Amino acid sequence: MVKSPTDSVRAWRQLMHVHAAVTSELDERLRREVGISGSWYEALVEIALAGETMQMNEFARETTLTKSGATRFVDRLERAGLVERVSCPTDRRVWQLSLTERGKALQHEADPHVLAILEDKFGRFLDEDEAQAIFEMLTRMVPSTVTTSR
Repeated sequence: MVKSPTDSVRAWRQLMHVHAAVTSELDERLRREVGISGSWYEALVEIALAGETMQMNEFARETTLTKSGATRFVDRLERAGLVERVSCPTDRRVWQLSLTERGKALQHEADPHVLAILEDKFGRFLDEDEAQAIFEMLTRMVPSTVTTSR
């Protein structure tokens, strides 16, 4: 069966609705329970997944921020004591982001809240094969540095 353009639009719109609902609930709960926004949590997780240190240009790419937007965002995270900028040991022109102990602690404190919401609003509707299929499909659309598949 050939899909129509309408099928793609309907799927896209539904994906956006799911994303908005989950993101909104994540942000609200993290602000209430942990004291950080969903976007701050996302930044901490990206750095943690990179091995707790990440180059600024990688951070901008993974968070889809512009270079100047990433710099301003990191300024706020740094003022809050969640990350620090350190010079790259192999290239002094490059700045790396490193999670502080406070950043690690807040990310770990937020993890159970995030996992509970993701399971309630998304995961419980999928079996393992469906979750894997969605992961693979979305990765084909936008390749990521995330390598965990199962």
